[in-house]
Amino acid sequence: MTTFDAIGFGSLNLDEFWEAPRGFLAEHDLEPGREYVRDLDWFTKAYAVLAKQGVLKARDPGGSAANTIAALAKMGWITGFFGSTGVKDADDLRLAELGPPVNLRIMLRDVPAGRCLALIDPADSHRDRALVILPNANDLAGLGGMDVGYFERAKWVHLTSFVSNGPLRAQIELVERLNGQVRISFDPGAVYVSKGFAALEPILRRTDVLFAAEEELSALTGETTAEHGAAIMLQVGVNIVVIKRGARGLRCFSQDEEFDQPAVATRQVLDRTGAGDVAAAGFLSGMLAGLGLRRSLGFAAAAASRSIEGYGRSAYPDREFFQKWCDVEA
Repeated sequence: MTTFDAIGFGSLNLDEFWEAPRGFLAEHDLEPGREYVRDLDWFTKAYAVLAKQGVLKARDPGGSAANTIAALAKMGWITGFFGSTGVKDADDLRLAELGPPVNLRIMLRDVPAGRCLALIDPADSHRDRALVILPNANDLAGLGGMDVGYFERAKWVHLTSFVSNGPLRAQIELVERLNGQVRISFDPGAVYVSKGFAALEPILRRTDVLFAAEEELSALTGETTAEHGAAIMLQVGVNIVVIKRGARGLRCFSQDEEFDQPAVATRQVLDRTGAGDVAAAGFLSGMLAGLGLRRSLGFAAAAASRSIEGYGRSAYPDREFFQKWCDVEA
């Protein structure tokens, strides 16, 4: 029976990467660097305008947990995934990137897969993006029950957000039933953060590594500084807090240590979408390889930097990249 290095439990999306004029973003109240959930009516109306005004640059599978697991798989780790998607979209989602089919527990539904528009202002030198999400089949994840034994075969279970409360309840049930040998990493993102601290506390109490942007940590804790926000999370039961700071790099807090990690210089920046997900994969790779907190954080920054050199998953780091980094940094 397969023992997994990591299993992901999160949304599965089809991502479209558009260069969208600043006027389109302003008209629809979309700000670069932020994440929005919209309904089918919005997509139907806005997409027709976007198709005329914008430039489609790429299409790729996405979803935060899916990106992290795809990056871990590309770096050679044994991975699995739990989620829900549309049966007609399964080929476009390239599910094999998440692990061999026998390793996956993905329910195929007779509804469309989740959609995400990554909208980039071509005049923005930072190439930041506004994300607009339509959840679709993701809302059904976990509603048919879960095989806890599947997750208990993993060293790490990586949890990320859904829009509806049903999958969140399933994730809470999962972490409350998992044995203590399985380690939990959690990247709540803006969608879960908007639900508030109390809604997420059952997961946070069981979380080994929390990944969060500075503004997300502040929103969850009510604290304006990363130090105070991290301290609250450590008191709740989180063991390690990794703060994602975009172009300013990463910070890491544990009960005994604190590290700053600058961003790693890159050759070019095409698309920042998913960089935080790849940073999470880099950090978990370091932990799986026994690199310790400081070196794991360093590789997280290197992996994220590599990923933004292409659209979607095209530039994700592979096993050779990981091994070369380890050899250089030894």
